[in-house]
Amino acid sequence: MTTSDALLTQEAALPGAPPESAPRIGWVDYAKGICMIGVVTLYAVNKLHPTGGSGWLQYWADFAQPFRMPDFFLLSGLFLSRMVDRPWKRYLDSKVVHYLYFFLLWSVIFYAARIVALEVGLFRGEEDSGSLLHKLVEPFAMLWFIQLLPILFLVSRLLRKVPTWIVLPLACALQIEAPHGIRPTLIAHFCERFVFFYVGYRFAPSFFNLAARAQARPGWGLAGIALWALVNEALVLKGYASGRGFSLGLGILGAIGVITAGSLLMKTRGTAWLRYLGQQSLVIYLGFYLPMLVSLALARRAGAFLDRGTLGLAAAALSVLCALGLFWATRGTRLAFLFARPAWTRFPNRGMARPAKTPLGAEPDVA
Repeated sequence: MTTSDALLTQEAALPGAPPESAPRIGWVDYAKGICMIGVVTLYAVNKLHPTGGSGWLQYWADFAQPFRMPDFFLLSGLFLSRMVDRPWKRYLDSKVVHYLYFFLLWSVIFYAARIVALEVGLFRGEEDSGSLLHKLVEPFAMLWFIQLLPILFLVSRLLRKVPTWIVLPLACALQIEAPHGIRPTLIAHFCERFVFFYVGYRFAPSFFNLAARAQARPGWGLAGIALWALVNEALVLKGYASGRGFSLGLGILGAIGVITAGSLLMKTRGTAWLRYLGQQSLVIYLGFYLPMLVSLALARRAGAFLDRGTLGLAAAALSVLCALGLFWATRGTRLAFLFARPAWTRFPNRGMARPAKTPLGAEPDVA
């Protein structure tokens, strides 16, 4: 499949895609799987810190810090050119309402779960962090990503006719001078992440060509990954990874490294599980956090038998399995709406195919 064919026939917007999506591209799923591991282990590390450190897992979390979220956003914009010119109603339905649905739903779920956890003493020493309305502005944990995606899709649509040479320097400047410590943090997140989403959108053919070349010349691909890993680790150890300009450069280099790795993993045996994590990125992203809180609480009781790094990794793996288990268990039930956007939430439109008249157990529209 050529680059242009792929862009015309595929859509893999992250973390979920509407049901009209065509068959998937393997290296995209592998790349998302790598980033998903980075995100889940990050939260395990953060939750372990207050209880005595996170051991060797901290080294992986630090290594992945420059690229895990930038690459998620870059992959999110990778297929946008295919649909950015669709009619407004269809675009809003698939790229704005789609993500807002999951953001609102899981904000309510997290809020209710936190109230219950506080009542039973699971979060001892912590206070209630505010009303539900407050959490819609300052989201729980990783929900800020789902909150930000609709805004990026809207802004990119509005800027689609503005030349790239105008938008890209401005996006880079926003990232380099991204404000910190302001409220709402949505503004800071937009400034810091928009450039990666935009680069994925505007330079998608270059990334497809990169993946094709890595598959054609795996030796060069491995050499490139090794070089990137050395540069990334060196700058992380020096403390430059979050510095102005460095975070932008390492984010783009990380995308190149992760896409190259994903391309090579397609031909590697025993890695299908990683691709599956990428395919179910929305499921994991939404569903892992609450099980992680519980699994860490349980894992701490076994702390005498496990080092801190292994404990964190075990909790991360268990939380991913719980998220997938919830997904598998709710398919075909009235709880399928947890990961599948119901048909009644879709815009009716004469120019569009009608929403499928299927029960909530229909296959979820996730990427």
